[in-house]
Amino acid sequence: MPHRIFLLTESEFRDPLQNFGDAEFILDWEGAAQLLRLWRNPHLGRSSREGAVLSLGAKNAVAIANIAQKIMTTHLTQAEEERLVNELKLLRFIGDRILPDVLERININELQTVEDIMKYINTLLHDLKYEGFADLQKLAEKLKELKEIVDLEITDAFGRKKRISREDVMDVLGKLLGRYLMKQINVSPIDEIQKRPRGTIKLKETYKSAILSSKSIPPTSVKQEDIMRVKKDRKSLVYLIVDLSQSMQKAVFEGGMSRLDGALLTSLSLYYYFKMLNRRKRKSYDMFKLAVVPITNNPFVVDDDYKMENLLLSAKAKGKTYTVQSVLQAIEHAKKQYNLKGVDVQFTIVTDGMPNVPTYPFKYKTSSDLKRYFNEIDTKTKPETIECLVQLNGIFQNLKREHARNWNVSYFLMGTEALRKREIYSHTKRMLKGITRPILIDPAQIKQLGEQILRESILNA
Repeated sequence: MPHRIFLLTESEFRDPLQNFGDAEFILDWEGAAQLLRLWRNPHLGRSSREGAVLSLGAKNAVAIANIAQKIMTTHLTQAEEERLVNELKLLRFIGDRILPDVLERININELQTVEDIMKYINTLLHDLKYEGFADLQKLAEKLKELKEIVDLEITDAFGRKKRISREDVMDVLGKLLGRYLMKQINVSPIDEIQKRPRGTIKLKETYKSAILSSKSIPPTSVKQEDIMRVKKDRKSLVYLIVDLSQSMQKAVFEGGMSRLDGALLTSLSLYYYFKMLNRRKRKSYDMFKLAVVPITNNPFVVDDDYKMENLLLSAKAKGKTYTVQSVLQAIEHAKKQYNLKGVDVQFTIVTDGMPNVPTYPFKYKTSSDLKRYFNEIDTKTKPETIECLVQLNGIFQNLKREHARNWNVSYFLMGTEALRKREIYSHTKRMLKGITRPILIDPAQIKQLGEQILRESILNA
């Protein structure tokens, strides 16, 4: 196989990176999860690294031909000719010695990661002293291109294959999944006329509502509840608070996709969904903004592309469930960054278990009724988990009483229907009483999580 490195030209072997703007390229959920895992784990991408070495070989061969032609046909100064000859030697050494050797060892699975490849190349550099080269630094700089050997091959729902470079993975996945949500969710409710406390008054719809309520034409009076406003004038900030505790390692499908994979893909799809939605509405401001808050021992807010990419690459399912701390982090971020009264806040919590790490000191007032409920029942739930539920209830009740803006909460529990009979569901339901209701999402249907989040928490807010 390594002999192919000598036969490549730009026309025979084009750069394998493809344009993913093709609307016909349909990546199903399992395919998206596989791409995410390949991106996060370079050990799974051997075939892609082989293609990247071949692509680099093609470019190398074209560069050699161009330099040789320039030396033969162009009038050059002695210094310029000397520089080109040295560069030609350098490129030939790469094509004759480095790339074929690397390709062969990739094919026999000896080099399985980018780190393996670079370490092996550094070993080969010691041979240069026998080849008459003095400028090792220049060769090392040239070989830095091999760090790009992380392009990945994916297959869409119809078996068509395409390659994607590492730096494009998040954008490709986000756009594909965001478009999927666009197709699944009808966004028209954002423009529909509703009874809302603020926004632009719609006179025609208000007049119709007043006729119906007063049962006379023209209406005898216009009540407060008759006033209809346009929902699209409202700004909303959405916090997706995602569980990254150890239990999220559990596999969901036979293909090995975990709950963590599903949560990350859902976060990315919603992140791009709101980006696309804001562009489609063509407002002078973004109506919706999504921020992701991982439930970890050190919660942080992901609110830009750089942070989102770092989360996708580094997220691990480990440790306990720090839901209280993550909710408090989201509240602090919302109050600090978005202090306008016209901005509503939506908290969407996705977890497969109960919180188990309370926080101290706790400044919110807690419910004596909820404490009495836990004291009077016979339960196997640990005291620290009960304290977390009491703290979450205190936080949500405090937000509900705040009149400066609307604070909405949606709470998703991952589990089968059997979960409704367990303490985790009954305790969560009791904790959320008067605030919202727990929404059960079967992990086997996790690919519908993004759509369900929009329907349950955004469109119904």
